[in-house]
Amino acid sequence: MQATFHIKRESIRHFHMERYQRLGGAFHFHSHIELLLLHRGEVEVCINEARIPLRENELAMVTSYEAHKFLSLTDNVDCTILFIPAFLCPDFVEALRNKTSRFPVVRDATAMERIRGAAAELAREGLNAIEQIGYIHVILGTVLGQIGLEERVAPPETELPDRLLFYINEHYKEDISAESIAQAMGYSRNHLSKSFRASLHVGLGRYINTVRLKNAVMLMRENKGSITDCALESGFSSLRTFYRVFAEEFGCSPREYLKRECF
Repeated sequence: MQATFHIKRESIRHFHMERYQRLGGAFHFHSHIELLLLHRGEVEVCINEARIPLRENELAMVTSYEAHKFLSLTDNVDCTILFIPAFLCPDFVEALRNKTSRFPVVRDATAMERIRGAAAELAREGLNAIEQIGYIHVILGTVLGQIGLEERVAPPETELPDRLLFYINEHYKEDISAESIAQAMGYSRNHLSKSFRASLHVGLGRYINTVRLKNAVMLMRENKGSITDCALESGFSSLRTFYRVFAEEFGCSPREYLKRECF
């Protein structure tokens, strides 16, 4: 399984939902919570090493940073995917802390009726922010009551990638590197880098830069300063590195990106 960090998904800082008639693609991960609501057809849900068949009127949940992909099994697939930034639902994120789901799929008919109703309201135009959060909480609360949480039992070594993700999220604006993180966490640089890559299938340095890039793109889209200011504010100490990472991810310069996406 080779999963990539989905920086383009990360750069979207609001709740949104999309309708699909066909699903496919490579393993990827991001911080958003993702809910797949299947209206018609059959889909294979791949989360980490699990392969789960999903059928009509069922829902699958993917939590933050889980490697996943969805594959159409029939030609008549019709589904809605809800993308929920984690900061919109801190209570849900906290409820999942140190927990794992026995089965991340909702199949109960009554629960699905409640979820479908709330999803229909979320698709309606003109919702204010409070209404939107309310319907999101209805869906997440219903999901939480169905998926069967249990304590995650894991030795400290398997928890290292999670600790690394948390550390990077807290310190990415600072002058951090694999070496400085290793010193702060009490590991050798080699061990830390190997553990991170083995778990998330991306290099530690590249991941740090993609998190910085996510923040820089958000600042740029919100017109919070010049391109240089946004890069420096996001932790890039070298503009050369920023422009290289940006071009690798988006295939264009920051200025070209802004013209294409914001005007």
